[in-house]
Amino acid sequence: MTKAPDEPKRNAAPGAARRRPMWLRGALVVVGAGALAAGLRVYVYESAVVVGRSMSPTLDEGDYLLACKTVCVRRPLRRGEIVTFRTPGAEHVVAIKRVIGLPGEWVQIWGTQVFVNGQTLREPYVKAKQVSAYSLVYVPPGSMYVLGDNRDNSEDSRVWGPIPLASVRALALFTYFPFSKAERMR
Repeated sequence: MTKAPDEPKRNAAPGAARRRPMWLRGALVVVGAGALAAGLRVYVYESAVVVGRSMSPTLDEGDYLLACKTVCVRRPLRRGEIVTFRTPGAEHVVAIKRVIGLPGEWVQIWGTQVFVNGQTLREPYVKAKQVSAYSLVYVPPGSMYVLGDNRDNSEDSRVWGPIPLASVRALALFTYFPFSKAERMR
């Protein structure tokens, strides 16, 4: 049996040939984080900017909110939640409103009060002064009835009628800008 000649020893530490340069590792981390953020943005979350005063005082014009797209909401919508959806008649426009009536319910507005299935709806978030009356409306299966919090200045289900649940884009989770108003949506 012959012995192989000893190879000359190198001054490099063990595994040094496999190490990537520091700048390459940093670049890979940045690219990976960017890809993850882009994937979350496309498939899970969306950011929305409030345009108009229809959700005041809860949301003011220029507020930014983070919303979870419907793929991450694994339960039916609840009354009082704020959603973004495609506006009827203008599918490229996204609206932000509060869910008031759920599928199979009856909604009526009398004065400044909303009634769901004949029961008064408690709405501490509402800003309304104008007295108005709207007919009793049935919310069919697969639909919802939405209203803005600023009832005197909101185009909503009073104009459009019940909105298809399929048009919902996302459920508002929290506002994040301006920082002084950052809070979880209720």
